[in-house]
Amino acid sequence: MKHLPTFGRLRASFAAWRAADPGQARRLAAVGRFFAAMLVLTLAVRGIAGASMPRVTVGQASAGSVTHSSTAAGTISAQNGTPLTVPDGLLVTDTLATPGQTLKAGDPVAAFDAAALAQAVAEQQAEVYQLEVTCAQQQKGETADGFALQQAQEQLDRAYAEVHETWQEGEDDVAEARAERDEAQRRYDDLNRQGTATPESAEAERQQKLAEAEQELEIAEDALEQAQKTAEANNEAATDAAQSQEDARNSAAHSYEQAAEDAAAATAAGQAQAAVTRAQLDAARARLDALLALQNNGGVLAAPRDGTLTRLDLTPGQDSAQVAGLLADADDGRTLEFDLDEETAKLASVGAQVTVNQNGRSVQAAIATLTPREDGGVTASLPLQADGWNEGAATVELKLNAGQYAQCLPATAIQQDESGTFVYLVEPRSTLLGQQNVLVRLAVTVQAQGDGQAAVAETLTGQVVTGADKPLAAGDWVRVGT
Repeated sequence: MKHLPTFGRLRASFAAWRAADPGQARRLAAVGRFFAAMLVLTLAVRGIAGASMPRVTVGQASAGSVTHSSTAAGTISAQNGTPLTVPDGLLVTDTLATPGQTLKAGDPVAAFDAAALAQAVAEQQAEVYQLEVTCAQQQKGETADGFALQQAQEQLDRAYAEVHETWQEGEDDVAEARAERDEAQRRYDDLNRQGTATPESAEAERQQKLAEAEQELEIAEDALEQAQKTAEANNEAATDAAQSQEDARNSAAHSYEQAAEDAAAATAAGQAQAAVTRAQLDAARARLDALLALQNNGGVLAAPRDGTLTRLDLTPGQDSAQVAGLLADADDGRTLEFDLDEETAKLASVGAQVTVNQNGRSVQAAIATLTPREDGGVTASLPLQADGWNEGAATVELKLNAGQYAQCLPATAIQQDESGTFVYLVEPRSTLLGQQNVLVRLAVTVQAQGDGQAAVAETLTGQVVTGADKPLAAGDWVRVGT
């Protein structure tokens, strides 16, 4: 066996060595067992340490943009439209249309108190007549004595007021009597619905109460009837008195007119004053025409033409203003306005796209104007097509570009404590247990942040921690995963 295999020669040599020194062989075997145990222990420690390590997600900074999304409350209004006019000072009893409603010519918009309207008509007729007489006098150059006419008009005004007051008092008395009658009826009906009571003494008591309730009901009905008669009589008397005062006013007006007819030709100054009076007379006649038209329509203000009621400035229980609202044509555009705070205003620009939402409708539009406000913010406005938009509240969604940056990363990577703003980097290092991922803290300056992205001034290389399943600290060993 001149050429033994290498493994065979080794076995032979080892056998010879062991036979020559048995103790040394035992020591070598012990060393081998020690290193084997250390290997097993190292693997176990690495496994335990790995299981307890925080698991992190990582990313890399790259060039990109940062956007800022926000929501603002806006108001839509009509760009054009025709004022809806009504004589001022009339008591509004009801509104019959709502802003945003499409109207046809003649559709009801609001209702007014009939008594107040009648009084306004009478007062306006007297004013027109007085202005007519005054204008005639001024044109003739003399002024007739209008004291008697003035007194007659004042007395007529008081008579009209008394008519209204008498009517209101009668209505109140009748309403009170009706309420008492209704209460007596209710008590009687309640007793009548109870049925026969037992024992007989209880039934007798019930019958007695029922008789009393019936008597009270009869008294209440008589009182209601009397209140209605009294109200009618008072109304008739007040109306007759007003008629008498109107006859007296007409007589005084006739006398006044006769005096005006006898006046001399007007002077130059009188002619100038007459021009002013004629202007006043035209306005008074226009108001009278409006009052009469309203009265002839049953005290109901109607839409003068087709259109959309974009604004209504009438409130039940309050007097009317001269401009009752705004009626826009179907093709009139709309304007949207909304406010932006100081921080958002820095990112906004003319032409920036926004999303407008109202009543389930959503469209893209571009900002047309930006008007600065005293608080540092701006008021933005943009035009809208008329079709489908109502005057009133709307919601505006904005997604504004904060700029392009060289170093962008997820906003979750940005950390902050009392020492400042920073990120964690993952750095591979060799340790006794092998290569490990170690966290390194790096201070950063945030240039912009929004919509889940952040831009930093520093150049970041390597892996940046973007999330973790446990709290982190610089120097920690971590596992990189999803």
